Amino acid sequence: MRCPFVRQDAARKLPSRETGSASVEFVVLAIPLFLPIFIYLTHFADLSDSELKARSLVRQVVRAYVASQSVEDAHQRARFVLNFGARELGMRDEEISSMRLIFTCSADPCLTPGARVRANLTLDSSALGRVVKVSSQEYVSPWQ
Repeated sequence: MRCPFVRQDAARKLPSRETGSASVEFVVLAIPLFLPIFIYLTHFADLSDSELKARSLVRQVVRAYVASQSVEDAHQRARFVLNFGARELGMRDEEISSMRLIFTCSADPCLTPGARVRANLTLDSSALGRVVKVSSQEYVSPWQ
């Protein structure tokens, strides 16, 4: 059936003039839309990685602390695990030097059997422009 309002030869030529325009439009629209999303997701992944490393590190530090025989030994072991673990996790020297570690104990002396020991770790991540604060707690073995 022929349409009286459209010339048949003009209808056949229409698609050939717009060949490839969909890909150009996609590129023109996709770059401004997807670039900010990509930047946001990359920043979020870096921040999540930094917090995950800090959580893992503070957990190992407090475990080393409560497994010690004396408070002096506990502080030395905690510092060793903190510095060694940070380097093993791939933290930069600026991050390692900015770390602040504080222990709080539910008993005095701190390594009393059954006491709760909490470690708070704070580090400045200058690359992300954010301060990461994490904590972990462990209980001193009652059979120690």
